[in-house]
Amino acid sequence: MNKTTTCFSDEEIQEIEEFKDATLAMTVDGEELICFSILYDLIQKKIEVKDISRTGLLKSYVQLKGVKDLFASFDFVDTTFLERIIGKFRRFIISELAKRRLL
Repeated sequence: MNKTTTCFSDEEIQEIEEFKDATLAMTVDGEELICFSILYDLIQKKIEVKDISRTGLLKSYVQLKGVKDLFASFDFVDTTFLERIIGKFRRFIISELAKRRLL
């Protein structure tokens, strides 16, 4: 198990996978929605965080926040799950970017 995997519960990983599948090949303003794919692939060890650019990590974080904001605009949607994974992913990204500055 890697550090990314241990951050998320089994339920959260399942939800991330479902979001990844639901947003496959989706674009917003001409940009591919990559946030759930990157997060899920990190968890499943299909990619390593060192292989993702700083821009890619930040883009994923911004996209996650955008998805949460979109769903929050609907009265019938509970965004608690998205808020939890955004917080965990944010801490993970900050930690990773801090390490990269030290190298």
